[in-house]
Amino acid sequence: MLLFSATWQENWDKWKIRIMVLWSLTLQTILIFLGSKRKRSRNILLRFILWISYMYADWLATISLGVISSKVTEQNGDSVAPKQVVMALWAPLLLLHLGGPDTITAYSMEDNQLWPRKLITFGFQVMVAIYILIRAWTPNTDLNVLAIPILIAGIVKIGERIWGLRSASNQRFKESLFPEPDPGPNYARYMESYMAASREGFSVNVESLIESPYVGDQTHAAAEGNIIPLPETDTFGGAQVVTIADKFLKTFKRLFADLILTVHDVLESRLSLQNAKSEQVFEVMEVELGFMYDLFYTKAKVVYSSIGVFFRFLTLSCSFSVLCAFYVMEKSPYPKAELIITYVLLYGSVFLELYSIFSLLFSDWTKLLLSKHKNRVASLLISAVSKLQFGEHKKWSGRIGQFNLISFCLKAKRERCGVLYKISRHKFCLKCRNAFKNGVAKCCVAQMIQGVYQDFQKFMHDDFEIVDDDLKNIIFQHLRTKIELVAKEIKDEMKVANEIKKFCNHRGGQVLQTLDDDDDVRWSVEKEFDKSVLLWHIATELCYISDTGDLTGKPNYKKASKLLSDYMLHLLVMSPFMLPNGIGEIRFQDTCAEAIEFFKERRSIQNMNKACKKLLKICKESKKVPPSQVKGDKSKSVFFEGCMLATLIRELKEKKDWRENQMWKVISEVWVEMLAYAACHCNGIHHAQQLRRGGELLTHVWLLMAHLGMTDQFQISEGHGRKKLVRK
Repeated sequence: MLLFSATWQENWDKWKIRIMVLWSLTLQTILIFLGSKRKRSRNILLRFILWISYMYADWLATISLGVISSKVTEQNGDSVAPKQVVMALWAPLLLLHLGGPDTITAYSMEDNQLWPRKLITFGFQVMVAIYILIRAWTPNTDLNVLAIPILIAGIVKIGERIWGLRSASNQRFKESLFPEPDPGPNYARYMESYMAASREGFSVNVESLIESPYVGDQTHAAAEGNIIPLPETDTFGGAQVVTIADKFLKTFKRLFADLILTVHDVLESRLSLQNAKSEQVFEVMEVELGFMYDLFYTKAKVVYSSIGVFFRFLTLSCSFSVLCAFYVMEKSPYPKAELIITYVLLYGSVFLELYSIFSLLFSDWTKLLLSKHKNRVASLLISAVSKLQFGEHKKWSGRIGQFNLISFCLKAKRERCGVLYKISRHKFCLKCRNAFKNGVAKCCVAQMIQGVYQDFQKFMHDDFEIVDDDLKNIIFQHLRTKIELVAKEIKDEMKVANEIKKFCNHRGGQVLQTLDDDDDVRWSVEKEFDKSVLLWHIATELCYISDTGDLTGKPNYKKASKLLSDYMLHLLVMSPFMLPNGIGEIRFQDTCAEAIEFFKERRSIQNMNKACKKLLKICKESKKVPPSQVKGDKSKSVFFEGCMLATLIRELKEKKDWRENQMWKVISEVWVEMLAYAACHCNGIHHAQQLRRGGELLTHVWLLMAHLGMTDQFQISEGHGRKKLVRK
């Protein structure tokens, strides 16, 4: 017995290829419109739609080619049906779809690594399309001829995509940044001269001629010659910022390949940026990272070049000429439904090409090209591009994740105090649960469901806040002040650069060293990094809630401390791969368990204010009996240690007679140092991965620190040794 009727199967057989090619065009439209938006958005729904579209776009186009191939081979003798001739034209149009839009070649960095697989797969699909055209070729049929220009355009688009994926793969990207091979001084020739002089009876001495190409003031002078000061007002529609970002990018994109910078590179950027405003500096970082996103996830490497412009003109010309020719040709022998679908595919191809050109023209890359021509026409064009960029003015999401441990635990406590939870704690239910644990709960499905539920809980509690100019200013001013203090004490630029490089390992201890009685709190930043983050997060939250002062001035250190505290915990919980290796997830799990247990036993605690007061009251005498003495070290919870730290900070404030803003200034500076430490110790590949998720403040700080010389990825090179032979 058939599951579906014969009529239904006949209709499906007739319509399935029509639906598939139209759906393939729909997926391409989704990708081209939403592809570039993900670098400016943290919307999970947007990412999900893009992921589904990217996953199925190639698969659907490939399956459609297979179906068309089977349809074309269903011939009666040597004749080819008109319907099959029209379907044969769809094959090269599907190659255009396989070529993909300019706005997204890779969904993730891993896709770039798979370019050899794509090359083989797409090469096979090109052969299938050619096979379809040959099978459907009939003499004196104009429609067959129209397939040739589309086939050329499809091959070009596929070639662009493969080249883009290959260029962005880890190894090829790294190799593209290698300098020219440097054999160094000719040692063999030097030794031949040495031995010849010795044989002639000379007493040969070796003396140093040149030690280093850049030493001290020479380095400073060399860098000063290339300093590009940031303009206070950009009269060229952002072109000057784009130009500066491009200049720095040529050097600092080496960070993403884990390559080493020279001290000259770092000094040049530091002298250019350290006296600028924080808004301008972060704007340069945003443009640089926008360029990096384009290089890793789009066809930018190809399309923003001379050959890319030619290819874009070629593909548009092919699509448009075929559309015009198809419009005027005789179409009476062909089925109406297939003709309508062909029109939709051709119009869609032309529209997508025009949209690609529009996106190309109104981008920062075009601004960069126009900025090289210093004239009024170029200035007017740049202004026009800036006005027509619409959403492109926003280079990244401009938002940071926020995760609060205490509110998360209070919410979990309320769930555990509900009716269902009480029923589940009944003796009978507990017996059933224990029996269940010994059986079904051990299976991988149960573990998977539990893991998904825990991730869902974290996701629902995660929030986002806007990164305002005040927070950027606090971060930049702290980094700049540290550099200025070193530069005042040390005059030699090489030593200054070496000293600044050490800032990567500061985790808050340098801030606390400025206090006379810092021993009471310095222990908190000398623990494992993830433990320090949890300790300071809990302490910051308790201080924030208990502080009723209204600090609305600028800079608002209280708000900045709260934002950075919740952001660092967000990274620890939601993106632990971006933080130094540790057991942060286990500490978070144990800390939450202790906090939930504490709140559950005290049912009167229903909000943050009550929780704060109760915790501070309990920990008031914590110095006499530290939590570690009572708890031991089996549990990794730091809940009450964090509460104790909050008490110590409040006591320090009273002892120092600080104003409210002074306490928050210290707390915010500790968080800035922790943020900087995490940024420096995060791999460049992880920073690149986050660009497709709307970007991370951590990545912007990482790049900014590298520009200021606060990075482990540069060395002070002594250059080639130069020795001369002295005959005596």
